[in-house]
Amino acid sequence: MKFLLLILLSSCSVSTYVLKENELLPYKESAQVTKIVTETKAFDLEKIVDKRDRLEIGKAYTGVKYDVTPVGLNIPVKDFVGNYLNSAFEMRNLNLSKASDLKMLVEINHIWVEEVIEKYKPERAKCKVDLNFHITSPSAKWSGNFWTEFTSAGDLSDGTERLSPTLASCMNAVVEKLVSDQKFIDILK
Repeated sequence: MKFLLLILLSSCSVSTYVLKENELLPYKESAQVTKIVTETKAFDLEKIVDKRDRLEIGKAYTGVKYDVTPVGLNIPVKDFVGNYLNSAFEMRNLNLSKASDLKMLVEINHIWVEEVIEKYKPERAKCKVDLNFHITSPSAKWSGNFWTEFTSAGDLSDGTERLSPTLASCMNAVVEKLVSDQKFIDILK
């Protein structure tokens, strides 16, 4: 009986903290969506390349002993970024089409989110996202690097709960920088 209880207890430990997709929504103050009002050409989000050398996307402190726990997603990072960008472009009135001769390549340089625990301060989360965007067509080329860092506000809630909205806030900020870049908009005209 003791052996069975030991197996049950050891199987309850968290090996990876997986971010829930339904919680990947930016904080209200970071949820700006700039709608593109000028007419633009459609482009193809052709390829996403993960240039990082790790599977996890962060670290959290879990359990009563605040064990360092890797943070991950339930899908590959490049699929997460692709899904996020598809949705973000659609919300901003940008058209995607596989048939377009404008091809976009996205390189993931850095994507990281972690829980921050400091003495005498509330738990928070911080993230950094760094993406390269490249567009090529038969007649033009454009490249841009956009990155951001974000730290959530702290309160009495668990910092682990802040990881998802913090990462979403970073992703939203990168997309906002992209659509605010006049050279990016010009190549779509």
